[in-house]
Amino acid sequence: MSDYKKLWENPANPELEVAIQSAEAANVCTAGTRELTLEELEEHLSKVEEYKALLKKQVDERRYIHSLNVADCAKELAELNGVDTGKAYLCGLLHDIEKNRPWDEQERYMEQLGDALPDHVIQNKKLWHAPAGAAFMRDELGILDADMIRAIKYHTTGRPNMSPLEKVLYVADYVSIERDYPGVERVREAAYRNLDEAILIGGRFTLISLLERYRKVNYDTFAMYNEVAELMGEQFEAAAAKEEAEARAKVAKVDAPH
Repeated sequence: MSDYKKLWENPANPELEVAIQSAEAANVCTAGTRELTLEELEEHLSKVEEYKALLKKQVDERRYIHSLNVADCAKELAELNGVDTGKAYLCGLLHDIEKNRPWDEQERYMEQLGDALPDHVIQNKKLWHAPAGAAFMRDELGILDADMIRAIKYHTTGRPNMSPLEKVLYVADYVSIERDYPGVERVREAAYRNLDEAILIGGRFTLISLLERYRKVNYDTFAMYNEVAELMGEQFEAAAAKEEAEARAKVAKVDAPH
């Protein structure tokens, strides 16, 4: 059986099914937002150095370097995938702007976002910085683009039905140049080949890590993984079967009597 099968099918627990549906229903982040005009986007891009200075005040040095790296990676992935490079760069730069801030500030911005957040997000403080950062970008910097706000809101957990920009940021955060977790090279190679492939491999690493440590798993992450597994899992299984058959053929050829 392939490692990339869906992780659940028709959950026996009806509460889980309801929770998953609620998570998917909450995937709309449009309060006070719209698409930026080209002129507005160019204006925000002209403030990049100003935003970098602000970021440096908001986060520690390690997080600042990470943010610069994610911005560069997001721009590269955006160019490869036909996504607006300016939006991608800004999202990468600002995605963790609330990461090191006090919990009360994160909670305030998270509530200020105006979206109904699932309990599993509200109860996990490690996830607060994403919706909080989305609200900060919208309300403090005046970046009203709905797609950019969704990208930052979901950059930690992912979600089903992500836009290309959301995928770019999610993957860039996973594979930025300073990342050195076991298996990162495999995810990084996939990222520059196919975003969905990177999401599938990276999502599997994340889920296994959480399950091995008996940690809660965000329902959006489950739903995202299942969506991509359904799309690409069969391709991976077929490719693995082909590689295995070729390997066996090589062994048989070597072992054949001459």
